[in-house]
Amino acid sequence: MMLKPRRKGLQSRLIRVFAIQATLVSVATALGVYAAYLIAEDYLVRQALLGEAAHYWELTGQQGGFPLPDTQNMKALMAPVTDLSSLPESFRALPGDFFGRVPYQSAEPLVLVSEREGQRLYLIFKEEQVSRLAFFFGVAPLTVVLILIYSASWFTFRQSQRLISPVTQLARVVEKADIRERGGIESSLGNLGGIDADIDALLTALRHYDERIRQLVERERSFTRDASHELRTPLAVLRGSLDILQLQSSPSASQQKVLERMRTTVSGMESLIETLLLLAREEELATIKAPLMPGELIPLLVQQVREALKRPELEVKVRIQGDPKIHAPERVVAIILTNLLRNAVQYGEDKPILVEADSQGVTVKDQGRGMSPDELEKAFQPFFRVQADGAGHGLGLAIVSRLCERLGWSVRAKSTPGEGTAITVRWA
Repeated sequence: MMLKPRRKGLQSRLIRVFAIQATLVSVATALGVYAAYLIAEDYLVRQALLGEAAHYWELTGQQGGFPLPDTQNMKALMAPVTDLSSLPESFRALPGDFFGRVPYQSAEPLVLVSEREGQRLYLIFKEEQVSRLAFFFGVAPLTVVLILIYSASWFTFRQSQRLISPVTQLARVVEKADIRERGGIESSLGNLGGIDADIDALLTALRHYDERIRQLVERERSFTRDASHELRTPLAVLRGSLDILQLQSSPSASQQKVLERMRTTVSGMESLIETLLLLAREEELATIKAPLMPGELIPLLVQQVREALKRPELEVKVRIQGDPKIHAPERVVAIILTNLLRNAVQYGEDKPILVEADSQGVTVKDQGRGMSPDELEKAFQPFFRVQADGAGHGLGLAIVSRLCERLGWSVRAKSTPGEGTAITVRWA
């Protein structure tokens, strides 16, 4: 059975949400500052240089021979349109209405070209000072804004974490709680209440749910225990009656066959009732005594199953690797292995059966008709039988599965139609 990938918890999702939120806000803020810088460069600086050029042409028209602007942030060049040889080479090919960056003296300053009355004016804007101002009025405020955003996000995350921490703690408590212990979940909840009204409502609902589950489990155990005890008496009467019939009369061959069939059925019912009674006694399943030796138990069970099913001649090969030891009640292990062996004998079509055991587990393999994928999927369901007229009650593998689950073991089945079935139980 493939395990589904574990889903992320609330805290992981919360961290992811706040990380995404902080990243998006940071990117949006950085893009906003960059967009403002481009606007300042493309519009504000251009408008300022256009104003300087218009002012220069106006003063030149009024006074004539007005000196070119030369300030800390701006420098100007001028040349006749017909002779641009005095200009740097990178300026000569520029049109008369150009604005943009042009290589000049190991830099790329912003250059505005203005032309009037055959003269071409080049205003070169020096950005060093402006870049410093841009840093102080752009990058520095951006850094402060990001710090404030991260601080607010961290504070909000911590507050949200405090809100969901009781839920996470409650999930851990419920996960570890054992309804078999006195008090069930109630004894494990401790002092989780009183934190929040919603948490208190959830705790109350869990307590009520735990109580309903405990009542349901107790009713099931009581019914199974009482029904098993009540059924043992009539079965004992039937067994005694069969013994009396066999002793008081000399049955014919056909009658003897019927009596043996009835005796086998009664024995099977007694075994089933003992198993149900065992399932109802949770404390016996939890009892772990001295280490059990499967290598010694399996041959005895094989002989018992042969005799019970009247198949003494059936070949059953037992292979024990090493000296496996398990910690489990012998009675429980005997029921598991007996059911596996019964299934193999009943559906093995009198072909040899192989039983292999080691320190990891045990495998019982027959060479019978096998099961289709649909039948294999239903094999561990109660009352399912591969053959409608087959022997048994359809509970063998269901009981094996349930007992293995109680012990923390795993059980798997592999089957190929026409080749047989192999069922493996892995010790914990």
